Amino acid sequence: MEDATPAEAVVAVVSKGDPRLVEFAERSGRHFPTDAEGRYAGYYPRTSEEAIAQLEAARAGGAEFLCLPKTAFWWLEHYAALATWLGIHCRVVADDRETCVVYDLLASPLDAAAAGDAASPNRQLRALLDAVLPEEALLFAIGLDGEGLDSPGRTVAPLGRGNLRGLERRLEAASTSAAFVLVSKREHDPPLDPDLERLLGSAARPVASRAGLCELYEVKPPPGTNRVLRSSRSGEKRSRPTSYLDGAAADKLTRRLERLGLAGDDGQSPASRREVQE
Repeated sequence: MEDATPAEAVVAVVSKGDPRLVEFAERSGRHFPTDAEGRYAGYYPRTSEEAIAQLEAARAGGAEFLCLPKTAFWWLEHYAALATWLGIHCRVVADDRETCVVYDLLASPLDAAAAGDAASPNRQLRALLDAVLPEEALLFAIGLDGEGLDSPGRTVAPLGRGNLRGLERRLEAASTSAAFVLVSKREHDPPLDPDLERLLGSAARPVASRAGLCELYEVKPPPGTNRVLRSSRSGEKRSRPTSYLDGAAADKLTRRLERLGLAGDDGQSPASRREVQE
């Protein structure tokens, strides 16, 4: 059990009042269920619904894990609705039929699956693009194969890092449309070529940056151009004369991306970034 829980974790134990079952190294053990004073309640829940309510109360009181010792495995049969509730809302972090079963009260199985899925670099890139790009966008991907980055209305064109002249021609041709450049910045990627960096600095604006993942640029429109784009979220057309977001919009987007595990810079101009750094 101690291998499956972090140090200083609070563990509720179906203990039947046995003090030995709530003694853990570097962890806080609590009897379950308890009375108002935190002592063993002295009785079992009458129904699954009562057991769930008591478990919710224990979680609200700070319990992070629930431990069912081998002697309490019968709970999962007797309180069938509780077992179903645990299966839906709580992730199993230890399952040893000779000792105990431990549930994480703060993480569901769906949370674990989503976290593993979101950890994929391509899934992170896709989430970022879906949150930032308009629906009808042309995306040049440098150092990426583009697999899984397209969407209805979005065109992805992979480019090699060494094809500088080819990229320059494409940026010139795409300057009147909603065009973006995605540059891979993963741990093992080579440094950005100085000529490519200069080209991006003159022909595009930085839109978002994710350390260890990517940098996203918007191709600058010709002077005086006011693009009308279609939002990837609402499906409504909107005028977009510049890629930089105002403060409120940038904060809202950043909070949404943080929930996706994609915290970073969004919609800040180079000048505003320098002001923050200074």
